Amino acid sequence: MNGGLSLERSDGVFSRYSIGLIVSGTLLLVLNHRMSGYSDPLALTGFLLLFLSAGAIFMAALKKEPGQLKVWALSALFIVLFVISWAEPLEILRLLTWLKNV
Repeated sequence: MNGGLSLERSDGVFSRYSIGLIVSGTLLLVLNHRMSGYSDPLALTGFLLLFLSAGAIFMAALKKEPGQLKVWALSALFIVLFVISWAEPLEILRLLTWLKNV
């Protein structure tokens, strides 16, 4: 009778979390780009979610989760980071400067 959430399950939990974090981080960065002003905390939260998704993908690989979802998540993360660095090449530098001055 194992009806609760168990840490023994390996049904792609970290891979699913990583996909959700990638989508959430990307939405926050797109929202920040579409706003009339620039919001540093919003951009920082978006980037932090993307980096947390990289950690979740790493955990999925360490746990040897079955299926190809972790590969798709890693591919999606690289594509999102490529598009961000191509569209806004100095975005990360801007955030680091903001953090230094806070």
